Amino acid sequence: MTAYRATAPRAAVWHRAIMARPAWVLVSLYIAVRLVVLAAGGRFDADNLTWWMQIADVALLRHDLWHTLFYLHTQPPLFNLIVGLGLRLGPDGFLWAMGLLFAAVTLGGILAFHALARDLTGRPGLALIAAAWMCVAPAALLFSHKLYYDGLVPWLLCMALWGLHAGLMRRSVAWASFGFAMLAAVVLLRSMIHPVLFAAAAVIFVLMAHGRRGRMAAAAILPAAAIGAVLLKNALLFGVAGLSSWAPLQLDHTTVDRLPPALRARLIAEGRLSRFAVMDGFSPPPAYLAMMPPIAPTGQPSLDNLRKSTGGYNWNHIVYTKLGEARTRDALVALAANPADFAVVLGTSLYHFHRPSSEFKGLERNLAVIAPWERIANATVGLQPAAWFGGSLDPTRPQAPLLQVSYAALAVTLAFLAETALVLAALARALRSRRWPASAMATRVAVLMIGGFVLVVSSSFDVWENNRAHYDVAPLLLLAALSFVTRRGSGRRAQGEPAVPVRTKR
Repeated sequence: MTAYRATAPRAAVWHRAIMARPAWVLVSLYIAVRLVVLAAGGRFDADNLTWWMQIADVALLRHDLWHTLFYLHTQPPLFNLIVGLGLRLGPDGFLWAMGLLFAAVTLGGILAFHALARDLTGRPGLALIAAAWMCVAPAALLFSHKLYYDGLVPWLLCMALWGLHAGLMRRSVAWASFGFAMLAAVVLLRSMIHPVLFAAAAVIFVLMAHGRRGRMAAAAILPAAAIGAVLLKNALLFGVAGLSSWAPLQLDHTTVDRLPPALRARLIAEGRLSRFAVMDGFSPPPAYLAMMPPIAPTGQPSLDNLRKSTGGYNWNHIVYTKLGEARTRDALVALAANPADFAVVLGTSLYHFHRPSSEFKGLERNLAVIAPWERIANATVGLQPAAWFGGSLDPTRPQAPLLQVSYAALAVTLAFLAETALVLAALARALRSRRWPASAMATRVAVLMIGGFVLVVSSSFDVWENNRAHYDVAPLLLLAALSFVTRRGSGRRAQGEPAVPVRTKR
């Protein structure tokens, strides 16, 4: 009994100390885990630098960075800007710079997630536990050590939402400006985060900034202008209405490319599909050029070269700007001709969306370093049955599809959808009563909007790579799930802030 009485106060002291400085606890845990991974042999992996189709020719990024970025049309420019600036530091400097950048952004995002979870759930302890898990989660360890833009996306999204949330609740233009800047950075980094999401978030937060809408709108102007400048450049130079000229090819990938050969041949013979439909959407430049009249050289290597200086195909070739209309029409024809198979594709994409993100291709170098921990985490926290029989790199473990699913990820998605239903119902009630919802509702709506957009859109584009798409929005899905499970009732208002009556003219 005496020992218990002595231990209990010490435990209480530790608990109070931890809860008093949660940010320091997370920073300490994060650094400690990184040091353990480095000691075990983990390193920042950039082996995709010379061949990954999303990275422009490294020779051009080194010696003609700004022209290369200006004429980049296949994707938003920010990732290649980061790579190009890093290349100026030399091979060793590049790896160190990228490693530090990815580590810093990941840590910043985890701290932002913790702050959001604390405010949205009102449960500081639960928020700290969830954020601490992100410090040690296998997927976070792997993506933060790999030259994929996905290593930055989820954490920039968390920082964006925290900045917007803090700007709204603290009436701070500085925080709101930070939030919009981070959201614009994600849009200019990953085409899956569409500009429409930035526009919608801006509308949501401006409308919910009762009495200070002008200041909130002003905070969005410069980030919006940066996105608009890239969109305008693509439209004027290439006739591309968006941040990526690959969008029609991604549609073809899940429609035309999935057609049965006989049906595809018949649709081409009938003239309903274009001549390009005989090959996969993502075919290299020579394949498309062989089927087109000669294209006059532009004088820009990033648009004219068939291959990169390292030997791989140049996926930023000007030919991809000439295919949009035909390949978009092909996708629509294929979807109408074979909707059943497209439904199967969507089901397949949802299956891969709920596989552990740590199993995504290209992470094997560091996965081998943390393989035992990855297996334990996927088996226990992730609730993946296959992990009980072996690690992700074990070719002998069972391959049955239902054993590969992370049932914890599936449960989070279901809770996310339930939270979406509750928030939509709350918004409908507010509109019927002609009252603005509480300001903090803006953050909930933005979380659900971005997470839901990726959940739906990635089902149409990524499909077999959807466990990577899941990683991009996993913190947002978890935020909504935590909000749902901690909700006292469907009518509870966030932060205890009362709804605001809508002013009408008399």
